[in-house]
Amino acid sequence: MAVRRFIIISILLTCFCLIAIGQRPTIEDFTMSGDTYLTEDECFRLTEENDYSSGSIWYKHAIDLKKPFSIRLSIMAGCQDEVGADGMVFAFAPQPNRLGYRGEGIGYSGLAPSIGIEIDTWLNEHLNDPMEDHLAIMVNGRIGHWNDLAGPVKIPNIEDCQRHGFYVIWSPSEQKLSVEIDGTEIISTSFDLVNKVFRGNSLVYWGMTAATGRYNNIHEVCFDRITHFSPQTEEIRRSYGLN
Repeated sequence: MAVRRFIIISILLTCFCLIAIGQRPTIEDFTMSGDTYLTEDECFRLTEENDYSSGSIWYKHAIDLKKPFSIRLSIMAGCQDEVGADGMVFAFAPQPNRLGYRGEGIGYSGLAPSIGIEIDTWLNEHLNDPMEDHLAIMVNGRIGHWNDLAGPVKIPNIEDCQRHGFYVIWSPSEQKLSVEIDGTEIISTSFDLVNKVFRGNSLVYWGMTAATGRYNNIHEVCFDRITHFSPQTEEIRRSYGLN
């Protein structure tokens, strides 16, 4: 039994290494907009601690929503808690290199058609925000919490000056989009993204936006590892305790 487990783990490790190598993008695979720049440790800083700043990065290569994938990166949502704003959005759109409105728009508001996974760190009562930092899955650049596909879901303070794992998983067989932070699933939705959002177009681009308003924070994205493989394969990986 131990020998069989060792063989399986060895095979899986080989497969995962090949996948990671074959699909790990470099910084040249991304476009930058707004105030974004590349830091010395090869992270993308979307905003500094400046008022009314915004930035985005987009992966240059389209992905197919008819196929399963998972995307892993890490985010840093700033060091200022009580006066930090406004947050970040992981987005899918049919065109790359886009940037929406600043401030409460988080660089995502106004982008349509689109799907946005909002990491919101500022309370906007008129948008029906909860007081705590929260996640929501939004559609077509609408940032008020009346039309969310899922959420808002409260999360612990993420403006802690730390990098957090951010993991997006898409399963077309279930039409399920789910999001994990630091290995824990936070939010998910089952929705026909291809037909009900992208008008039958399954090829989309993904990116990250961020913005500040009258209050600000640093917003940063790092690529510790990005992989594209099926959620079923990921379940096997986890069951054998592989990272």
